[in-house]
Amino acid sequence: MYLLSLHGQNFRNLAEQTIEFSPGFNYLYGANGAGKTALLEAIHLLARGRSFRTSKVVSLIRSGEPDLLLRGEVENALGQRTQLGMRKSRNGKTELRLAGRAEARASTLAKHLPVQMLLPQAGDLVLAGPGERRGFLDWGVFHVEQRFVELSRSYRRVLVQRNAWLKGLSGVNPGMEEDPWLQQLVEYGSEVNVMRSEYAVQLAPLFQRALAQLSPHLKVDLVYDWGGFEAKAGADSDEEALKKLSESWPRDVKFGVTHRGPHRADLKFTLDGAAVAETVSRGQAKLIASAAILAQAELLYQHSNRKSLILIDDFGAELDNEHWQQFLSTLLALDCQVVATSTGTLDRSQTWVTGLSDLRVFHVKQGRIERQH
Repeated sequence: MYLLSLHGQNFRNLAEQTIEFSPGFNYLYGANGAGKTALLEAIHLLARGRSFRTSKVVSLIRSGEPDLLLRGEVENALGQRTQLGMRKSRNGKTELRLAGRAEARASTLAKHLPVQMLLPQAGDLVLAGPGERRGFLDWGVFHVEQRFVELSRSYRRVLVQRNAWLKGLSGVNPGMEEDPWLQQLVEYGSEVNVMRSEYAVQLAPLFQRALAQLSPHLKVDLVYDWGGFEAKAGADSDEEALKKLSESWPRDVKFGVTHRGPHRADLKFTLDGAAVAETVSRGQAKLIASAAILAQAELLYQHSNRKSLILIDDFGAELDNEHWQQFLSTLLALDCQVVATSTGTLDRSQTWVTGLSDLRVFHVKQGRIERQH
């Protein structure tokens, strides 16, 4: 899948314009504050329905304007083109369009433009809390399991309702058999965990191979923690989940919250059995996270023959020359569409650049993006 063009209107720090992308490597350079990251943010917003920098929609809209508009055209492996559209207003309203038809959910657009994001702070995937890793994992499962979106939404809805019911007990401690949400929580939660776990099992060898290419001395394992719903091999996942919830029932009632389930799950990066966050540097964390993100792009291609669009902000930042070359080699081997930003111009004489079959270079200045020939 390729993003062929993007038209932006009233998007913060960007002039109104249409950018025509290469299906291969796109390199954007310019001074800090020129609008490079804003372009990546606009692509991410169209692809995933949200910004990677802020949850406040109003901050994305140019000052004095009522809304922003993004339109993109994508092409699949068969050469079929599809139009994506999004309008976000200051009042919080969002309008989505796919091939000229109104759509209700951003996930519908996301299926047509699988994006992977590599930011300078990519190491947060390793160093931050489990919520960051659950989001990364769910983005991958979403693209390979058709039922996952509805299933995870159902689980979250039941979880909210159960927690409200628990809070309303006000010191009363009924038996767990009186819990009206228990069965649905177990059913949805077990399915979510099974899908995530199976995905993590498939991702792990690709991650380890990518990490071996990026940093051969780092030996890191990738495992899924079920958030207290762990099921033994061959065991019925529903029965195991029910058993775990029974164990946590007194605590759930006491504090008015569900303590076990996929909302407490984690995708763990471990080294000799310990969380790597306790031992690695920020540079090593970025390499580990980069390996996971590149592995996710590879797994998507294996599953559905769809290539990811990889967005990279501050291309090559925080990597020494050796790791930079290893990262380049791994990235280019995926043969994905790349949109990368940098403050420096591109040296077209470099071997890796001369080997690119489809390169476009853009200069970004005061929000305007101009292709360089």
